[in-house]
Amino acid sequence: MRNGPAPRASYDSIAHLYDVDMARNMAFDDVALYAQLSQRAGGRVLELGCGNGRILLELLGRGIDAIGVDCSPRMLAHLLPKATARGLAPNVCLMDARALGFAEVFALVLCPYSLITYMTGADDAVRMLTAIRGVLTPGAAVIIDAFIPRPTASAAGFSIDYRRDHQDAVLTRAKRVAAVAPAVNRVERRYELVTVDGDLRERVETSEDVRLFAPEDLVQLLATSGFVIEQLWWDYQAIHRPADAKFCTICARKAR
Repeated sequence: MRNGPAPRASYDSIAHLYDVDMARNMAFDDVALYAQLSQRAGGRVLELGCGNGRILLELLGRGIDAIGVDCSPRMLAHLLPKATARGLAPNVCLMDARALGFAEVFALVLCPYSLITYMTGADDAVRMLTAIRGVLTPGAAVIIDAFIPRPTASAAGFSIDYRRDHQDAVLTRAKRVAAVAPAVNRVERRYELVTVDGDLRERVETSEDVRLFAPEDLVQLLATSGFVIEQLWWDYQAIHRPADAKFCTICARKAR
């Protein structure tokens, strides 16, 4: 299939809104699990899709030797002042997760918050995992997480996700989802920032494709890409899968 709308443009457009938007949409303490696994790894950690530092800055604040990469320059630009305010000096790179420019120096690679779902091209996920293998030391591990797919009900119109206070205005986000290929959805979002007087201050519209990965698909993908599955978590905590689990996280070790 041909690649659809890329996430970089979307994240560049909403970088200034991210902390009131997607950063607040994670209902679980994923950072605690990533920090625990990073500390256990005992070496340098690479976070793919580090964005504006929601996870990376927490890792650095806990004394973890971590580096972040992202494909959105505006998200990285918003990371730097946040780091400075916390007295941190992060190492971050503008880089494609499918073509990592590092040697085998990492004890752990993190792919958080459903990063793999942006690998929508036919071989994108394999390319990313191949790149990850290339930067892991022998026997090191990768952490992959993804939301658990639900049936897609395509809609002609937008439905409101939330309204949230943002500075001296109210941010409203609406969304429309449509299936555009087998296991691929197109997600369109419309952001409107409205003042208390009712004036539209800003409107941002984004569109991106996401590939749906069931947990068993991820397990098979990792196994065929040269990794040995070590452990699964559900909603970043449970070892046994709850019936209503929203996220699956997998630790897979680089095969020797």
